[in-house]
Amino acid sequence: MAEWADERCHLYLWVTNNALAVALPLLAQWGFAYKAVHTWTKPELGRGKYFRNTTEHVLFGVRGTVGTRSAGMATPTHHAWPVGEHSEKPEGFYDLVRRCSYPPFGEAFQRQARPDFVNLFRDVSREAAE
Repeated sequence: MAEWADERCHLYLWVTNNALAVALPLLAQWGFAYKAVHTWTKPELGRGKYFRNTTEHVLFGVRGTVGTRSAGMATPTHHAWPVGEHSEKPEGFYDLVRRCSYPPFGEAFQRQARPDFVNLFRDVSREAAE
């Protein structure tokens, strides 16, 4: 992660309910200070071992000293974005990043190319086959 991130930047780390205990230390290990959690509320029941999940979360962290853009001060931390394909992140999330953070924007495991988001993931298995 260190080679992907600027010294002063934001990180949005997607996490499911059962992985919260792992995600917070990971965020810190990558050199980010946890600041907030955004919660995506979903209308349909999902999977779950103890409870049926209807939420997914995005941990917001900061590396260095950098605040959000002014839109961040008017952005709530709960979102009723539409649900797409399995593990597809909603377009509203990308709009949130554009409004609240500073470019350049990067994304690991990018499913859909966006002109303003750099794909940070390298498909190592594909490179090895070539």
